[in-house]
Amino acid sequence: MLRKWLKIWLLLMLSGSLLLLLLFWLISSNDVVPKSRINSADVTTSQRILSQTLAQLRSNNGRIELIFEQPQLDALLNVASYALPAAHFNGVISPYGVAINAQAPLLSTGRSVTVACLLLNESQQFAIINCRLGKLPLPGALANWILKQAVKRTVTAPADQQLLRLFASGQLTANRLVFIDENASPIELNLRNLSYTPAALRQEPLVLAPDIMFYLEKLKQLQQQYPAERRLAFFALNLLNIAQQRQPNNIANSQYHDATWALIVAFGSRRFIHYANSEVPANQVPSFRPVLLSGRHDLTLHFLYSAAIKLISSAQLSQQIGNLKEIMDAAEGGSGFSFVDLAADYAGIYFAENISDINLETMKTLSVAEFEAAFMPDIAGLPEGLSEQQMQQQFSGYQGQQFKQTEQIILNRLQQLALYR
Repeated sequence: MLRKWLKIWLLLMLSGSLLLLLLFWLISSNDVVPKSRINSADVTTSQRILSQTLAQLRSNNGRIELIFEQPQLDALLNVASYALPAAHFNGVISPYGVAINAQAPLLSTGRSVTVACLLLNESQQFAIINCRLGKLPLPGALANWILKQAVKRTVTAPADQQLLRLFASGQLTANRLVFIDENASPIELNLRNLSYTPAALRQEPLVLAPDIMFYLEKLKQLQQQYPAERRLAFFALNLLNIAQQRQPNNIANSQYHDATWALIVAFGSRRFIHYANSEVPANQVPSFRPVLLSGRHDLTLHFLYSAAIKLISSAQLSQQIGNLKEIMDAAEGGSGFSFVDLAADYAGIYFAENISDINLETMKTLSVAEFEAAFMPDIAGLPEGLSEQQMQQQFSGYQGQQFKQTEQIILNRLQQLALYR
């Protein structure tokens, strides 16, 4: 009897392994994922599209009309490919539908996987008609269900349903994709709070920084007590010391986390309060005077915004968003590409990423100036104010060897920072 069950078990294991192997070969291929190409025009166009789209969604005039043409789609997908460097996106708008392709490496197998979907208006509703995962066909009903679940898990209500209704209104007209809602209510887009583990995706609501108002009040007291003080490092040092005192015995991780969110909300943007603690309205955040990092206010914003994006999403996405901002600045009339700004971006990401590894004993011995040098890398010798032409000539573009070498200089300086050692 035992031998019989053992044979059945082995047969099931063999059958399952063969099915997994067949599935792997059906969805994967040897195709190399193309390298993304990006320029300032792509980023500028995408930024304009997103700004105009958000303005349309928030409009109170009762009508939303969004129009996308091929150049706009190309710019958006080029930016998406750059923001997610392992993946590559492309798409075509035609009278027969919108074809969207995404290709990415399949873990570390040396193979890649491609998802291709066709979208068009059918039965008076714009939707995904069909998809293919490699060679494997996916029914349109399944693809649309996945899309709806993704929107619901990403965007808070009621904006999720409003977006889905607007998406369903899509029409293809003269090689243009048009979404029109004649009876639209304003759509306020707020992303759902996401924490560090997949399990957090199932928590509703999720409070990331329960003590943020305590730390915001401490910051307000510090600004009132030291009205001439303008250094971010001063407020960060005091707040982290308070966090350590509130949770001694070298277990101050959650308090450091809440203190970091308070710095972001106070000196970055009060709008981040939604992601730090959605139960606190933005109008309850006190007003704060601007502060400086390395003597500059713009570097404070780069540092704090990048830290916030890291806490909301990931270090890689935060880094790519910072790079895209600099690429946009390299456009004609912009302030120019700045590796100094990138240093502040990466320092903010590093701070948020390593907040639990702060060396408490080192922190207690540092002056404010020493503390700044312990979390913000030296910016000496980092070029800035570069036009796109200069980036091409001197750095071989935004993915050239010279660019990567300069980027590595910043990363090396980050790894030498005393605060985390």
